[in-house]
Amino acid sequence: MPKLTAMQRLALVLAVVAILALSWRPLASWWCDDMGNVALARGDPQGAQAWFERGLRFSTSRLLLEDRGRARLDADPAGALSDFQAAGCGAPCIAESGDAESRLGNADAAVADYLDARAAGRLAAAVTQIAARGRFDEAIRLERALAARLEGSLLERADLGAAYSTIGKLDVDAAKKAEQQKRLRAAAAYRRDAILSFGKAGAVAPFNEGYLLSYGFSQMQWGDKREARSAFRRVLALHPHQSDAEQALARLGAGESAWPRPR
Repeated sequence: MPKLTAMQRLALVLAVVAILALSWRPLASWWCDDMGNVALARGDPQGAQAWFERGLRFSTSRLLLEDRGRARLDADPAGALSDFQAAGCGAPCIAESGDAESRLGNADAAVADYLDARAAGRLAAAVTQIAARGRFDEAIRLERALAARLEGSLLERADLGAAYSTIGKLDVDAAKKAEQQKRLRAAAAYRRDAILSFGKAGAVAPFNEGYLLSYGFSQMQWGDKREARSAFRRVLALHPHQSDAEQALARLGAGESAWPRPR
């Protein structure tokens, strides 16, 4: 191999220096993003956010903005929303904006984002997560906003029925928590709403046995016994000898006071 001349060696050194000068900032940005995601995976969102912010000093990366938004979603949902919108990464960022909007209490905006991103599963997961933390009113607001978006659409009746059924179940859990806290008026209000919600689910999907049973049990336990009998008879018309409906009608006839929890 021929030896390089002094001028060629100098040119090579200058080229390497130029490449490093141009690439070190993106490389540093990438390193910070990688370390931030490691911290986030370890359950350290504050540490992750610090890494992402270091990376943003080197490069205004859409990826870093999205990742910083994920890191500060719980502590600073408004800031996270700003990051997701600035990142502009399409459906993933729109769905993540829904996560931020839900934490800010903007149920209508959150549902709009989830549906625009075609992320109905993410909405269901958000409702489940919020309810698991005992924040039933927030979860119910999300489901109500979803139901409002689905109203009037003949193509989405199954989803609408499921939304009303979910609201009813959330009401039942909220009532139980309120009763434990001795908030008896609140518990009664949640139970009234559960009856209405299960009734709407059954009206939207009149052949869904689960919705009819939930409505029947909620009426039997907290409402109108005649409505309960009617619901259980509708179940038996759809499914003769359905055991839950038969047992419920027998208990109603016997005048028992301990009813099963709505399903």
